[in-house]
Amino acid sequence: MKGTLIKQHRKYKNMTLEDLASGICSVSYLSKIEHNSINASDEIYRLIGERLKITLTNINEEFDEDIYQNLHDWHETIQLRDFTLMKKLKSEIEKALANNQNIELGNLYKVILTRHKMTLEEILIPDDTLKEFDAIFPQATKEFQFFYYKTVGLHLFLKAELRQALNYFRNASQKMNELPLEDSEVYFHLALTYSQTRAAVESTYYAEKALKGYKDSLQYSRIVDTYMIIAINYRFLNIHDIAQEYFLKILKVAKYHLTFLEKRRIYHNLGYININMENYDKAIEFLEQAEGIETDDTYFQSGTIYLLALAHYYNENIEECWSYILSGEKMADKQNDLQFKHKFYILKHNLNKSTQEEEFIHELEHVIIPDLRELNIYDDYKDALELLANLYYNKRMYKKSSMYYREANQYKFTQKKDLL
Repeated sequence: MKGTLIKQHRKYKNMTLEDLASGICSVSYLSKIEHNSINASDEIYRLIGERLKITLTNINEEFDEDIYQNLHDWHETIQLRDFTLMKKLKSEIEKALANNQNIELGNLYKVILTRHKMTLEEILIPDDTLKEFDAIFPQATKEFQFFYYKTVGLHLFLKAELRQALNYFRNASQKMNELPLEDSEVYFHLALTYSQTRAAVESTYYAEKALKGYKDSLQYSRIVDTYMIIAINYRFLNIHDIAQEYFLKILKVAKYHLTFLEKRRIYHNLGYININMENYDKAIEFLEQAEGIETDDTYFQSGTIYLLALAHYYNENIEECWSYILSGEKMADKQNDLQFKHKFYILKHNLNKSTQEEEFIHELEHVIIPDLRELNIYDDYKDALELLANLYYNKRMYKKSSMYYREANQYKFTQKKDLL
């Protein structure tokens, strides 16, 4: 086991066998040490340890089951975001590990500590830590590899590198099946990431698996989060009645436990759903409830104002529609929100019945659609393509119309293929 640790740290420090062996022993002898083929003298281990700046005494100390269990308890408190208990367990584990240098426990500590910092400090994994994990991985236990895939997957998700995140979460799921572990958070992360890619069916499959685990362990907040993912998936699939059923269920079962932001998002989504179900009065009622909840989430502030303008537009409340358009444009300009600047621009021209004008068509084709594609806002991009296709169709420019209809229909599948 000493050899494994030596090799990990040598690779982490970008040292060759020759670099480490120089002045201590031969390269071939060091290679045998690293492969645990031989036991070197205490003096050689001391010299190697000094060069690597690590301690190589008592490295094969007996595996401590109490430390191991505390590591798992620590990881569970991180998932629950119990900051006080997280810090307490971290301190206790570090004291215990000061007198125990078992490699397996040490590696588990490193990867769980990384997740601890990500949660507590809201930071990504530093490059040097990723590099250290990559050096540890080949000789590590399956359990370390499971935590590695899960933690780095979360890191990639937070960086919006969704395709890579999915690969890591799927690998974590596969490793979990090889271990006596059941971690519902892996399924939750898969559900969340698939939902971000608009792969609603896959997302719902994993959300149901996560939900079962959370119900068994009575993790109330995560049950609510998972129901939210399922509701949003049905919304993406345009199965509005089932989506509404889930959102209303969340409001009922978690009424006194939801944060202000969660409540606002639920009412916002219920407003969107009812617009699509052509229940405009009900949509306005939900959206006004959303608007009345103050949060720092500027996206939902702009989004709620836009949906209120849209609902009043469809309900032929022209004066109210204009009021929300003007308010929303000011907010979008203030926040430099390109998405909603474009959405209010389109709605304003619909209201003025000026979408057939060349100036509008040029702006839609050469500014708005490229911007929405660059921002990767699928729903708005697809809607803008279909609007442009309709405008060219009405102008009897059938070739251009067909091209944009085709792009609108193909974009969903192209994007999913690229991501998955």
